[in-house]
This record gives sequence, C-alpha cells and structure tokens, in this order.
Amino acid sequence: MSKQYKTSAKLKNTAKDKLTGAYPKAILITFLSGLIPFCASLAISMIASMTSSAAYAMTGQFSVVMGLQVVFFLISTAASIVIGVLQLGLSLFFLNLACGQPCTVSNLFYGFRTQSNKALGVSAAMVLLDTVCLTPYQMLLDHFQNTWELSWLGFSLLALGIGLVIYVPLSLGLSQAFYLMLDFPERSAKEALKLSLQIMRGHKGRLFYVQISFLPLMFLCLLSFGIGYLWLVPYMNMTSAVFFLDLMNPAPQKQDTSS
Repeated sequence: MSKQYKTSAKLKNTAKDKLTGAYPKAILITFLSGLIPFCASLAISMIASMTSSAAYAMTGQFSVVMGLQVVFFLISTAASIVIGVLQLGLSLFFLNLACGQPCTVSNLFYGFRTQSNKALGVSAAMVLLDTVCLTPYQMLLDHFQNTWELSWLGFSLLALGIGLVIYVPLSLGLSQAFYLMLDFPERSAKEALKLSLQIMRGHKGRLFYVQISFLPLMFLCLLSFGIGYLWLVPYMNMTSAVFFLDLMNPAPQKQDTSS
C-alpha cells in the first residue's frame, strides 16, 4: 500500500495543535537552548580577544596572535560540540510533547545524563559539517574586511556558494539523527547518522520546503526586534518533530473505490 505524507501546511497545523497549552514550557526550553551557546560563545570571544591583545602588546609578534587564534578556534569548536548535545534534549522535549508524553524543561540536559557519548558523536558530525562547509567563506570574508579588496569578496561569495551546495543537502540528510537516537537508543551515533541519510532519501526537498515556508514569519519577527522568535522557534521545533513522526509513520494512501 502506498504512503501519504502530510503537506507542509498540515505539518504546521498539527504543530500548532500540539503546542496548545504548552507554549510557556516550550518557550522557556527554547530560550535556554539559545542562551547557553550564546553565553559560551560570547565568553570565548571575549577571552580570545583580550588574550590576543595582551600577547601582541607583550611580544609584538603577529605570529603569536595567529597561534592563539588557532587555539581559540579549536576551543570554540570543542565547545560547540559539547553544547550541541543540548539538541538531543530539545528533540526529546518536542518529541514527547508531540506524542502526548510528559515533558519538562530539564529534558534539555537529557543528552548529558543518557547516551552522552553517542550524542557527542552526532554533535561532532554536525559541527564538522558546518566547519568544513562554512569556515572557508568566513575566513575569506574576514580577509576582505581587513583589506577591502573586491577580489576577496568574490572569493568569499564563491566559497559560500560551494559550501552551501554541499552543506544544505547533507544537513537535511542528517537532520533526523537526534530523533533516531531517541527512537532507537540501541543504535550507535554512526548508525543513527547513516539511518538518517537513508530515511531522508526523497524527503530532503520536502523538509527544505517546510523550512523555507517559515521565512515570512522570520521577517515579521525581525520587525518585532526579535521578540517574535520566542513564539516562532518553538513552533519550528515542533514542526520538525511532527515531520519526523510523519516520516516514520505516514498515513496509508486511500484507495479510490468510486469506480
């Protein structure tokens, strides 16, 4: 029997229904999931800036500053991997909410209590993908901002284009890995990533369409000085959870018996 998957509109309507009465908790856990990495990134950036300035003042050698920048880049990457474990807990919260199961804000730290090694493995794969695909663009853009030579702007835009061509399909393919870890806890991180790529074959375009359908709402949230994101991001997270449930358990397509 053929399968019938929900349209983007139906997925979003289902997500809104599932969030009814649960928005306060959903907003809080989403806010915390953004606040923690923001604070960590800010702290690392401030320490890196102060350390680099002090090192240059003491030595006068630019090579020392470059070495420190490499060290802090590695520290930032490691921190991103550790903080990425929060995504498992966020996925658990919205998946439980979508299934009518108990959920609490403490779910956010689930990945540090259970399956931590596997969660770190999946997070590392996500961060590695992001780093490999997007760091060249950022480095070239930084060089352009230092020199203001238009050729470097062209190189940075070219790197961005190439990076996105690689990043978008792979990130869509790996997008279900954390949900799969929750659904199949016996699977390793590598198996969860492979299974995500497998089940997303033929569905990456559908998920991409769902994601870009939020762009008008994102624009409106910008007009509200970002306050609207407190409502929008939980809505997007719930839609992602509903997408996973629909992907794993699609409705059977109704047979036309009129003839």
